[in-house]
Amino acid sequence: MKINHQLQKGIGMVEIIVCIAIITIAFWGFLELTKYNLRIQEQNEAKMETINLAAEAIEAVRSVRDENWNNLSSLSLETKYYPVISANKWTLTLTDPGPIIGPYNRWVILEKVFRDNNDDISAGGAEDTQTKKITAFVEWIDQTGTKQTHLTTYLTNWTD
Repeated sequence: MKINHQLQKGIGMVEIIVCIAIITIAFWGFLELTKYNLRIQEQNEAKMETINLAAEAIEAVRSVRDENWNNLSSLSLETKYYPVISANKWTLTLTDPGPIIGPYNRWVILEKVFRDNNDDISAGGAEDTQTKKITAFVEWIDQTGTKQTHLTTYLTNWTD
């Protein structure tokens, strides 16, 4: 029985082409998975950075409150204030200092607090002039658009 060697060479070439195609597809898939993983890692790092910046903003407001409650209670409600360090202490200003630490913008908003008959914070009831709701916002732009995160806390006049 004679074997046609040219036919065998052709089959070998097809096997090589199929093998190269499979390796190329696998490599391309691995490359896409790596790109996706890097994008997720960048997003997670940005989210952690924004949470830290928002927490720092709340600490700045707490510092302003600790210096004197009137520094906080005299501010306008529902207004953007920007925490900045001035004369080695935190202050809240209406002037936007622009981006901080790269692409991040940060501000805080103060709101009234109401308490119900059980002295719990609620949407309605009597206004608690000795407590303020503080929301710290951090905003940035990434490849997918504008993102924003926020943290909220309540501060009281604990010195009275």
